[in-house]
Amino acid sequence: MALDANLAEMERAREGYWSRYQRTASIKLRWRAVAVRHCFHVLPGESILEIGAGSGLWTEHLAAVLGGECPITAVCFNQNLAECARRKSIPNATVLEVKDFLENLAGRQFDYIVGTAILCHDQYAYHLSLLYQLLKPGGQILFFEANFWNPQVLLKSVIPPLGRWAGNASCQIGVRKYRLMKAASHQGFTNVEILPFDIIHPLAPRRLIRLLESSAFIIEHAPFIKEFCGTLFILAKRPGERTVRIRDGGLAVHPELFDSTSVVVPCHNESMNIQPLVQALIRLYGPYIHEIILVNDNSTDNTAEVARQLANEESRIKLVDRKPPNGVGRALRDGYAAASGKYVLTMDADFIHILPEFRDLFEVLVAGHDGAIGSRFSYDSVLINYPFVKILCNRAFHILVKLALLPGVRDVSNNLKLYRADILKDLEIEEPGFAANVETGLKPLLVGYDIKEVPISWINRTVGMGSSSFRIVRVAPDYFKALLRIVLRARHRPRKLQHVSPIDGNRKMEKEAAAVQSQERSRKAAGST
Repeated sequence: MALDANLAEMERAREGYWSRYQRTASIKLRWRAVAVRHCFHVLPGESILEIGAGSGLWTEHLAAVLGGECPITAVCFNQNLAECARRKSIPNATVLEVKDFLENLAGRQFDYIVGTAILCHDQYAYHLSLLYQLLKPGGQILFFEANFWNPQVLLKSVIPPLGRWAGNASCQIGVRKYRLMKAASHQGFTNVEILPFDIIHPLAPRRLIRLLESSAFIIEHAPFIKEFCGTLFILAKRPGERTVRIRDGGLAVHPELFDSTSVVVPCHNESMNIQPLVQALIRLYGPYIHEIILVNDNSTDNTAEVARQLANEESRIKLVDRKPPNGVGRALRDGYAAASGKYVLTMDADFIHILPEFRDLFEVLVAGHDGAIGSRFSYDSVLINYPFVKILCNRAFHILVKLALLPGVRDVSNNLKLYRADILKDLEIEEPGFAANVETGLKPLLVGYDIKEVPISWINRTVGMGSSSFRIVRVAPDYFKALLRIVLRARHRPRKLQHVSPIDGNRKMEKEAAAVQSQERSRKAAGST
C-alpha cells in the first residue's frame, strides 16, 4: 500500500536527518517532547501513539519528560529500526512494527498521537483520516513538520533532485498551512493550530543555542517573519469530551503537602470560569487544598452569585467580596490577608487549561525551595496565540529587570506563583493594578527567598471564557513605574537572608541563616562601639 511505503521511507529519512545532526538532535528532540507535555497537559495513564518512532530517539525523550507515567505505543515501519528501539527498553513504551497501518492498528484508540518529520508526505490527507479514527473523542494530535515557506525547505520541495540529495524521502513535501488546515478540517478535526516552532538551525553551535533561544519567542511570533521558520507544529483535536481517567486528587502525591495550600484567585467578571476552575482544582489537587479564596473584585456580572453558590456547596471555598475601587493588586492583598494555609497558590481564573502543569510548582516545594513561579518564557515553555505586542513588552521589561536587578530571571510578572504564605503576607503590595504581579515576583527574590522558575504553557482564552480586562497599552506604564521604584529602593537597601527549608522538618538551613544573621548583628554591634 502506498501509504505504508511512504511512512517507511519518511521514517528512514527522518532517522538519517537526526543522525546527521547529532550535536543538536538531543536538544531539539527534548524540546519537542516537552512541547507534547505542555500542549496536551498530559495526565498519568493517558495513552500516546508515536508514528514513525524509528530507533526510538524521540521515544526516549517522550518517556523521560512524561516520567514514564503514560503508556507509549511506538510504531515503526522498518524492521531494523524497530529492533534498535526494542533494545533500548524504554520505560512504559511498547515498540510495534507495522506493515499495514490500517490493519495493524484497527480497533485501537489513543488519547494522543504524535510524530516528528513523518506527516509531511504526498498522502497526508489520507493519513489524517486514519489518525482521526485512531483518536478517542476529545483526543489530539501533535506533529512537527517542515514548513514549505522556509527558504531551505522550499528549494528542496521545488527541486526534487536537490531534496533527495539532501536526504529527503521521495514522497516528502513541505507543509503549506492553508492546505493542511483545509485537509484537517475536511477529516473532521477541530481546534486546528499550525504554528511556528524551533527557529534554530541544526548546525547552530551548541554553545550558542541558549543565547539564540532568548530571541526565539519574538521571532516565532513576529508577523511575516514567523512564516519562514523551518518547522511548524500542527495541533488538532477530534471533537468530543476528553475522558479524564484519573482518580480524584490523583495529582496530589505528596502527603507532606496535604491540607497545606490556600488558592487565591482574583476575579473580575469571571462568572464563566470560576465553577469549572474550582471543580478541576479539587478534582486534581483536592488533598493539597486547604481553601480556595475567590476574590470578587467588583464584578459587574454574576461572579459573586456563582462564587457564593460554590461556597455553599463546598466548605473549603471562601468568597471575599471587595468594595470599590477595584484592581488586581488590591484583590491580591485582600486574598493573601484572608489565606490561612501554609502555602499560597495565586493564579488567574482562566488558567484552567494548564492545571495539570501545576504539579511542577508543588514539586519545587517538595524539593525544599521557598516558592515557584510559572514561567511562560522559559526554554521549555509553549505559547499558543500569545499576542505579539505583549511578547515584545514582556521581553523588553525583563531585559530591564536583568540589567538592573536579577540577570537570571525570565518571567517574574506572571500571576502564577506558589509561595510560603508568610512571604506574601509580609509583602508590601503598592501597585493597585496588574503591576502588582511584578512586586510579587521581584520583591521576594530581592530579599533572598529561594524561588525557582518552572516552565509553564500559555493558552489564549477561548470564546467561552470571556475576555480579559488586561490591556497592554494601559498597564505597561504601571509595570515600568513599579520596576523603577523597586530598583531605586534596592540600591539603598541591603539584601536580607531569608531562605529556610519549608517542608521536611530539617532545620539545618534555618540554623545557618540564623548564624549568619547573628554574625551580622555582632559585627554591627562591634562597629557601633
